[in-house]
Amino acid sequence: MRKETLTQDYSTDTVYDIEGFPVYIRCTDLCSYPQGRTTLHWHKDVEFLVALNGSMQCSVDGKVQEIHTGEGLFINARQPHISCVENKRQCRFLLIQIQPVYFESLPAIKEKYINQIVENAALPCLILKPQVLWQKEILIKLESVLAWYDSPAAPLRIMSAFSEVWALLYENTGSYSWEREVEPGLVIMQNMIGYIQHNYRKKISLQDIADAGGVSISKCCSLFASSYGLSPINYLLEYRLSESAYQLRNSTETVTEIALTHGFSDSNYFARCFRKWSGKTPTVYRREETEQRLLHT
Repeated sequence: MRKETLTQDYSTDTVYDIEGFPVYIRCTDLCSYPQGRTTLHWHKDVEFLVALNGSMQCSVDGKVQEIHTGEGLFINARQPHISCVENKRQCRFLLIQIQPVYFESLPAIKEKYINQIVENAALPCLILKPQVLWQKEILIKLESVLAWYDSPAAPLRIMSAFSEVWALLYENTGSYSWEREVEPGLVIMQNMIGYIQHNYRKKISLQDIADAGGVSISKCCSLFASSYGLSPINYLLEYRLSESAYQLRNSTETVTEIALTHGFSDSNYFARCFRKWSGKTPTVYRREETEQRLLHT
């Protein structure tokens, strides 16, 4: 789990590891996330997931995709998504987020090859299966990126691999081209999710969330439920807890300070919610995360 910031258009702005190089790569287990799932979010990066061991479910654009060991998933830019495992089962997976901005200096390349995919509303995501030859090539390239990440010339190697991955996507997704327009519900969800992420520290009502999407309260609730199986208020609570967990891991603020600055009325209520969400009290969570970090340094 990592810290992300937010842009003016409410997308999640990933904090990358290599300065000046917009790539984020991690290999982790979904069962290590509270409740075995990521937080619902969206960003301008394209995202690749590879299930290294186990199965996981990903809800993208409100549609559930399931990937199994050896399979992968391409998630296009600006698609609200969430990943989870059932019953806290283990699923070790590779996550790669990349923003193809280094092609922007070449307008012809950007227009023909990058925009053809990232602006294609008919391609919110694509399951990658090793039984399909071109998709198998992509999966092999993605796994090789992990081995290169700590090499001295990591950006060059990753750019080369990504160019080959993108070429395979471009050459083999012609049938997905421009088959449908962007659904209004997607934009509404982006606005409501973004509003929560920008204002979670404040007091937020259900009406506030609905107003951010320009819809009624009933429509707001039905969009969250049908798309991601969450109520708007539960998502607000989950986001507050996720951000609180980051502060517990990475700051020296007291539990009370974190509670009060993350939208909770008092530390006792925060502690009850946090324990129900993560299975641990905030104090135990902070201690165990600190111990784990020290073990890996």
